[in-house]
Amino acid sequence: MSAKKILKSSAPARLAPGRKWAFRLGLAVLVPLFLLGAIETALRLFHYGSSTNFFTRTSDGASFGVNEKFLFQFYSGNAAKGKTQPFLIPLEKPTGTVRIFVLGESAAQGTPEPAFGFARILEFMLRSAFPQQQFEVVNAAMRGVNSHILLPAARDCATKSPDLFILYIGNNEVVGLHAPRPDSTIIDRHLALSRAVQWLKSLRFGQWITRIAETTRSKPPKQDMEFFREHRVAFDNPERQNVYRQFEQNLEEICRAARRSGAKTVLSTIAVNLKDFPPIASLHRADLTPAQQAQWEVSYAKGAAAEDKGQYELALEQFVAASHLDDHYAELRFRLARTYDALGRFEEARREYNLACDWDALAFRADSQVNEAIRRVARDPRRSLGLVDVERAFAECDLSEHGVPGERLFHDHVHLKFDGDYLIAKTLFPAVAAALGKPGESRLPSRAQCAEALAFTRWGELQIDAGVVATRKGPPYLDQLGHAERQARAEQAINARQQQMTQADLQEAAAIFAAALAKNPQDWRLHQLYGNFALDRGDLTTALEQLRIPLSLFPDRVGFRIGYAGALARAGRRSDAIAQYQEVLRSDPGNQTANQALSWLYSQSMGGWKR
Repeated sequence: MSAKKILKSSAPARLAPGRKWAFRLGLAVLVPLFLLGAIETALRLFHYGSSTNFFTRTSDGASFGVNEKFLFQFYSGNAAKGKTQPFLIPLEKPTGTVRIFVLGESAAQGTPEPAFGFARILEFMLRSAFPQQQFEVVNAAMRGVNSHILLPAARDCATKSPDLFILYIGNNEVVGLHAPRPDSTIIDRHLALSRAVQWLKSLRFGQWITRIAETTRSKPPKQDMEFFREHRVAFDNPERQNVYRQFEQNLEEICRAARRSGAKTVLSTIAVNLKDFPPIASLHRADLTPAQQAQWEVSYAKGAAAEDKGQYELALEQFVAASHLDDHYAELRFRLARTYDALGRFEEARREYNLACDWDALAFRADSQVNEAIRRVARDPRRSLGLVDVERAFAECDLSEHGVPGERLFHDHVHLKFDGDYLIAKTLFPAVAAALGKPGESRLPSRAQCAEALAFTRWGELQIDAGVVATRKGPPYLDQLGHAERQARAEQAINARQQQMTQADLQEAAAIFAAALAKNPQDWRLHQLYGNFALDRGDLTTALEQLRIPLSLFPDRVGFRIGYAGALARAGRRSDAIAQYQEVLRSDPGNQTANQALSWLYSQSMGGWKR
């Protein structure tokens, strides 16, 4: 019997035409849903796929940790790995404990070293100010994500008895998931569709379909300079404006999820490096004619030559002439800002630095539209949200030059130095205390006290800075104004600091670690930091003792196991190191570090056997 005859025979004979249509529509919806439910149930019965909840229970069933597979519904392959930071919270929140979730991207996570992020500093401030209160500050931020991914994470956090959410979100909206790009689809442009697809991918059925698609799909494009040049989006592009609307809607939904859980919410604006981070990419005005562009390039070149010679009045004249032809080019805005700065016209310089950020065609940092969306969400009287204007606090900070934040607070475009993280924590503290019903004056720990408590040492600062400089060697920074010269200076400075590191500095660092661990022996991050320090000094016994502690708490964290295996190999315990690397490959078969290390260890073992 045909499907049409079945449908006719299923419908009551005397239904009115309108009701027949409704009946058929109901079948058209319910039948696919029934089939989806049946397939989903079968896949779960056969243990296909994995949970995509943000939380997962630990093997002993006593705690919740972050589920690294949560991101598999958004990314494929290695792109989903290494974005979260581990944490443990009790299955049942202890009585009297205040639980705070911090949500955001890499800057909120504390990249490049989460052990020194503002969430950690804030937690120490709260415990110091209110020693009788128990606090859990859970850093649920993730590297490289945006509000589309943070929303489902926030909804899961809302089920874990939160008292407060701190939202520091907005740096990846124009470059992250569903951002404008050459292969954008209707799904990326419509929030309802993107959420529907996201929900489908969270199911076992969605994982099954995704895996089938990945076997036929070509490899994702390499993120080289050509890739980033193709993904530039102008500030006035309608698709970029759509990004801001979606961001605001996602932020509203996150706040709504927090409110429904009974938790308070503190929203923060985003601070970015304006002074010492030129735009990554620039685009000309869309309607600029070839003749106008030629004239623009002449004025721009003359202005650049004059600026290089210190002839700032002449440079300003030429840059202004170029801006009359095309004021959309981000690099021109940045040069105008530097020129005004050199001439002591600081208010005009601040305006141009902000416009240079806005018009950056590779927007890896929050711009004015993002911060205005945050302020609009916070202003809505229906939500009773606390707003902390971190952007303003950075502009007014003594470490900013004439109201423009720069390299004294930031490593790069958004990632904070310890001083920047301390400033955010100090700025957040009054709003956090008020939201928790603990208003009043509190004497906050100084920057030095926070650094000692978290074991932030000169040695650690140098390791972080060296890592940051290494990451800036490649894409997407290569087209930045003055990149080669700036990179060379940074590498020379790192080399000089490494040579200046003395035995006294190392002894001081060791003493700081010992003191911090004596006060807080349960802090696994301190053990991790101390283990890396000992490994760098060649104290392998101490390194193994310290690195074993975080691994015992988080046995599924590949990075921890690789670090421990490397220490074992350096200590000459090859068979133990091999066992650890093999354990890595059981959970992550394609791990290059583990495969390369095993190849080397096997070759060394064979060489020793031959001898």
